[in-house]
Amino acid sequence: MTQHVQAPPIPAEAPRPLPLRIPWSLGSGTILLGLNSAMIAVAVVPMAGDFGSSAAVAWIVSSLYIAAAVGSPTAGRLADVFGARRVYLAGLALILVASLAGPFMPTAEWMIADRVVLGLGASAQFPAAMAIIRQQAAARGSRPAGAIGIVAMCGQTTAALGPTVGGFVVLLWGWPGIFWINLPMVALCAALVLAFVPADPRSERAGIARRLASLDPLGMLLMVGALVLIMMGLLSADGGDAWWIFLGAGVPVLALFVWREAVARTPFVDVRLMVAFPAFGMTLVRAVATFVSFYCIFYGLPQWFQGEVGLDAGHTGLLMLPVFGVGAISTWMASQLGARVRPWALLTVGTAAMVVAGAGLALFTHADSPTWWFVVVCALLGVPNGFNNLGNQLILNGAVPAHASGSATGVYRTAQYVGAALAAIVVAHTIGAPGGSVAWLGWVIAGIGAVLLVTAIAALITTRRTA
Repeated sequence: MTQHVQAPPIPAEAPRPLPLRIPWSLGSGTILLGLNSAMIAVAVVPMAGDFGSSAAVAWIVSSLYIAAAVGSPTAGRLADVFGARRVYLAGLALILVASLAGPFMPTAEWMIADRVVLGLGASAQFPAAMAIIRQQAAARGSRPAGAIGIVAMCGQTTAALGPTVGGFVVLLWGWPGIFWINLPMVALCAALVLAFVPADPRSERAGIARRLASLDPLGMLLMVGALVLIMMGLLSADGGDAWWIFLGAGVPVLALFVWREAVARTPFVDVRLMVAFPAFGMTLVRAVATFVSFYCIFYGLPQWFQGEVGLDAGHTGLLMLPVFGVGAISTWMASQLGARVRPWALLTVGTAAMVVAGAGLALFTHADSPTWWFVVVCALLGVPNGFNNLGNQLILNGAVPAHASGSATGVYRTAQYVGAALAAIVVAHTIGAPGGSVAWLGWVIAGIGAVLLVTAIAALITTRRTA
């Protein structure tokens, strides 16, 4: 009788950690949007002087955000269809074109158009990077929290460094310098991505018309129309009656977009995910509120330092450095904790810091406060950045299916730019309005933090009970 010996089971392949060169290479490009949106703050005044059009200042600044709000979900969807690495590199090419052309724009209107191209290109890196990280982590059976934290640190905290970098660049080369500085950064980023980020999987050989149709061009157009009209209304809500016209036109277009995406066979943005996965929709709402607070700090404090305290652009940029430095540290700390604690715990820390920092700004900060106190307040305001952003990113990461990660991250970035537009309105009605003060800005930040803190604690308790 032949005795059959059962073969030992083949051990499952152990998880392989994601090499750090991948997120750091991808992060080198995500800094470009934050830097370009921030450096303009110190360059726009001499730029408008050369163009002879101070009325165009607001649109030179906001055009990049409007383009990024449209470009982020577009890039996320394109990443899902054509490959995230290809979309990432295509975005770098657009940045290169806009940066080469920017210093030679003859009028403010041409500059606005160039900033739109720059915004479209710079909006591609973050959603494409998130899609790449998720795909690579899944292939290795590892958790993406650390890699997400690195990219989040590069993309989010460098915005606060922009005024400082921009001040030195404008001092050396004038306002065209904010375009020239992009050239070596784009070259370095492209080299890193080509060298260290794995190529996209070979896609099926479908016809170009079929692939473009799968992008839902009608849905894209409706989303572009809705976002542009609504954001134009929000950006102009601080004066005049035009904002009612924009919002009145934008709301029905938005409703038509939602209906179209709900019935489309291959939707550009699958709004059905927000119904099937409520955590996705709630994360978007939280993101808008979080970024309102962030951009209130980003826009409001420099304006107050220069307008009320009487500091020049150089000293203002230096005072914003603690926001950047502490934000980078908090992002690193959050990425380390993210592998061991629930995302809601990260949000609890971040939103509690918003309450403390906002209250400190409202109660104890005045134009005649000593410089050391300004440094302390700016440091406190940097704490929420890493914890809130990574907490929301991790919740988002588990809230949608893997095949929709690029699109979901793109919509998340759109929520960021909606928050930026709302923050500009808040700043206009607090610091920028007659009788406005930094105290009102502080109370807005503390109030947003308090609401988010209550929801974070409630969710943390619920998840512990159900674990």
